[in-house]
Formats: sequence, C-alpha cells, structure tokens
Amino acid sequence: MKASLRQSGVLLLVLACFMLMDLFLVRDLGWVMDNVRGKRFWVNFALSAFVLWVLLFNLRDYWRRHRKTAVVLLAACAAAYFAQSAYFGIYRKFVTVFDFRFFVGDPLMTVELWLEHGEKVRPAITALLASGLLWWVMCQPASPRRWLRWSKGGLGAAIFLLVTLNWYGAPHFQIAPVAYAGNLISAVEFNYNREDYPPKPPLEYREQAAKNAPSMVMVIGESLNVDHMQIYGYPRQTTPNLVRMEHNNQVVALKNAVSIGPRTLCSVPYMMTGLQGVDPHGIIYSTPTIFNYAKSAGYNTALITAQDFQWRNIDKIFVDQDMDHFEQGIHFSPDVSVSVGANDKVVLEKGIKPWLERQQDAPFMLVVQMSGSHTPFSRQVPEDMKQFLPEENPNSINAYDNTVWYTDHVLNELFKAVRAKAPDAWIFYSSDHGEHVTGEGGGFHGDFMDEVTHNSLLVFPPASALETIKGQEHAPVSQADIFATMLELMQVEPVTPIDGLSLLQPIPEDRMRVVTAFMKTLHNDPRAALIFPDRSLYEVDFERRNVKLADAETVIPYDRLDAKYRAIFDRRLERPEGIE
Repeated sequence: MKASLRQSGVLLLVLACFMLMDLFLVRDLGWVMDNVRGKRFWVNFALSAFVLWVLLFNLRDYWRRHRKTAVVLLAACAAAYFAQSAYFGIYRKFVTVFDFRFFVGDPLMTVELWLEHGEKVRPAITALLASGLLWWVMCQPASPRRWLRWSKGGLGAAIFLLVTLNWYGAPHFQIAPVAYAGNLISAVEFNYNREDYPPKPPLEYREQAAKNAPSMVMVIGESLNVDHMQIYGYPRQTTPNLVRMEHNNQVVALKNAVSIGPRTLCSVPYMMTGLQGVDPHGIIYSTPTIFNYAKSAGYNTALITAQDFQWRNIDKIFVDQDMDHFEQGIHFSPDVSVSVGANDKVVLEKGIKPWLERQQDAPFMLVVQMSGSHTPFSRQVPEDMKQFLPEENPNSINAYDNTVWYTDHVLNELFKAVRAKAPDAWIFYSSDHGEHVTGEGGGFHGDFMDEVTHNSLLVFPPASALETIKGQEHAPVSQADIFATMLELMQVEPVTPIDGLSLLQPIPEDRMRVVTAFMKTLHNDPRAALIFPDRSLYEVDFERRNVKLADAETVIPYDRLDAKYRAIFDRRLERPEGIE
C-alpha cells in the first residue's frame, strides 16, 4: 500500500513539474495571464494533462523492460519540448500543422531561420529537464495489474484522439508534447485526406510579380446586415469612418451586391475560389484558390482569421504550399468558439499589423476574416468600445449596432495600416452573409430573405481606379466578383471556369446571380435562390423539383422554368468527369 502511494506521489509530482514547466518555461507568465481566463484553454490544457498522466502511468519500468523503445521515447520527448520552446520563443505559439508541412517542404530553411532568430539555451534546458523527468518515471516500478494499465492506456488514447481530431481541440493550449504529437498526426492525416480530393490543374509560377502589380487585401466580414450600415442609408451613425472615407473618395459602397450563400460555410470558401451557384459534387475541391493564383503570380500570401478555420475541415481546401502565412482565432484568444471568434482589434494589432510590417519587396495578397456581428452580438465588442447603450439583451438592436460600429472602427484602422505599407493597395470588404436583426435574438440565416442575401460590398481602390469602381455602384454584382477582380489585378487568367466578373469591366445589366447552400462544403441543402438584377428572386427546391416565383405564392414545376434559367443550375447538377 505504501509503495503504491509512493508511486502515485511520484507520478503526480512529475505531472505537476511538466505542467509548471509547460506554462512558465516553454511558455511564459505573460502568455499565461493573457489566456488563463479562457474556457477553451482550460478544457484543452486539462484534457492534454490527463493524456500525459496516462502516458506516464504506462511508461513506468520501461527503462528496464524496453530499453531501446525508452531511448526513442526520451529522444522524442526532448525533440518535442525543444521544438515547442524554440518556436514559442519566436512566434509565441506552438508548432502547427501548417508549420510541419513547411518544414517538410524546406527543412534547411527552417533550420537557418531558427539559427538566425531563435533562442538556443532555453529550449535546450527545457528539453533536458523534460527528458530527465520522463527517465525518472521510466525507472519507477510498474503496476502489477496489467488490466489497469491497459484500461488507462485505452482511455488516454481515446481522449488524445478527441483533443487532436475534434474541431474544439486547440494544440495552442495543450501540454507541449501532446500538442506536438497531435499536430504531427493531423499533418499526416491532412496530407492523406487531401489525396482524396480531385487534383487541381497546374499553374505557371512566375519568378516575380508583374510590373506595377498592386498589393491586395480581401476582408470577409461576418453576419453584417446592410440595413444597419450608415453608409447604406441607416439613420444611426454606425459607420462614421466609412461615411467619411466615402466623402473623401476612398471607398465605394456597391449597392446591389448579393452573397454567395446564406451560411458561412457556403459563402467563405466560394469567395476564395471565385465560384457562385450550386455545387453538390464539390467542384470547389478541384478549383485553384486565391492563394494558389496569387502565389503563382509572385505574391506573398497570408490568411489571418479571427474565427476557427478548422471547423468542418475548411482549412484543408486552402492551407497548402501556396499559403505563406496562416493564423486563426485560437492564436489570439483562449475562448474562441463557433459563435464568437477572437476580438477583431486584437487580431489586427497582434496578427495583421506585424505581418504587414514584415513585407518587403514582393506585393502581398492578404485574406482577413473577422468575427464581426455573429450572435451573440454583445460578446463581439469590448465593453469600453460600445456606443449604443443600454444593451437590453445579448442580441438587442443596440448590441447589434455596436458590432457594426466596431467593424467600421477596425476597417478604418486596417485601411490605415495597409495604405501605410502599400499606398496603392486595393482593399475589398464583404460580409459572408447578412443577418436577421429582430432585437430579441439572432434569427437563423439559412433563408433567402433580403436581409440575408443583400450584402455589403465595399471597395477601397487607388485613386486611379476610383471612377471605374464608382461606375459599378448599382450594377448587379456578387461576392464572387472580388476574386475575378483580384485575378485581373494580378494579371492572371483563370485555368478553370469561375463565376465572378471583374469589377474593372462592364457588368451586364441583366445579370442573374445565385445564392445557395446546395454545396458540398455544408450539407448540400437542395435549395437555391435565382436573384434578378432588381433583387427579386425565384426560390428553387431541387428535392421537390419546383420553383417559387417572385410573388412568393406561385409555384411551378422545375421543368417549366425558362430554359435559360435552368441552364444556370443544370450545368452543375450533373456530376462532372473526374469527380467521384
């Protein structure tokens, strides 16, 4: 009994040492103070600590019974702690899936960057301490009850897979070796699953960008209702900076823009591939992204998002060899969830501005995704920044208008930072979709009502292109047009069909647009809205094979829909060759 208690005491002491070392030697006190209040931090740190405890429990007596395996595990532990400590010392975060892939692509460059910028002593001390603690555990006698070791090992493995592969798992907040192992597994799993996607066509890569190629920023907002934006006519002063900038000919608000989809997972991926319309077979997976085209055109590329970009594996479409830099919400906040991302101003100050400062010779192409105006509205804005009070409830009108004001504030600061770095840079802003703002609660925005489909589309052009963009103020445009415009600015031709039209060219007055959730990135919800130039619409139900006309009462069979309208959908309803 005493021996068992002593062994348990040793394990708990070693676990406590690992946890303290992880927080204050691998990381530091400042990081801990910034993150200690976050629910996501505690969930991930506690679960990963339990995984580590189970591992320690099962590694007792390994030094005597499995000497070779023990040596390998000691080396792996030292390597994991060395890598995490060295990486944190430079970037203040742990090694990510993206970083593993970068290392495999160019290990020599990784080592050169560390030798030039990284710490040497602290990572070495951390690695030695970690391997010493693990060796001490391996020298302890094992439990004679084999079933107990197996049961705890199975439970630990199950929790490890949970914190590694579940979207809520955040290695940034986990114990260093668990985070390292989890991201290594995720990197392997990422590459394995990527092979299941149809191949993208090859692009021709330039050695440098075209002459006078401008830098560009695409900002993707969240749940922003144009009817609550002062620049679109709302009587409240919710966008004072944008109104001022419009008066100074720095921004053009396009009045007749629609979203690609009514949900984030419908609109965001397609904004970054230039596609619009139904996609039940996943053409998006074989379409080059804005990052692929930009890199081929000689640009430095980055995606910085306030949200969790791993949700439903969206990152696997975009985070590849052509993305030079990637940061997501958990790098800026310990409490990111599906509903609430990181504070947009914090992302600007800690993520976007530092990245902009590092840009040198090549033009840059940056995509920013905001947390914006997602429900609950009251949690999106710091208390000291709220303008409209009181907020009667978390989703009140005042709470929503505060999110619009805050978006305006962040956009203004972003504009100044971008133009300070690149005076002729283009900036595009569009929310992923609109929002029902009732004052009682955020309504589910899966429908095709105007407050969901009518979207903000703001263009901040250089002075030389101002009149061209002003000519599109009332044209029937779509979010997909941002992609097409950026390609033209890069002087790149798409290698696969896209649906967006460049805002630098005339937009047909009779253009029809499609808003839909009938996409493989979500749930293939078999409905779509065919949007006319005046924003009246036909709602199509592909499951029932019928169409509700613009009067919202008359319903006709799909086969009776005008052939030119059916053609817009039929070209994507049939499975293309090469896609299973």
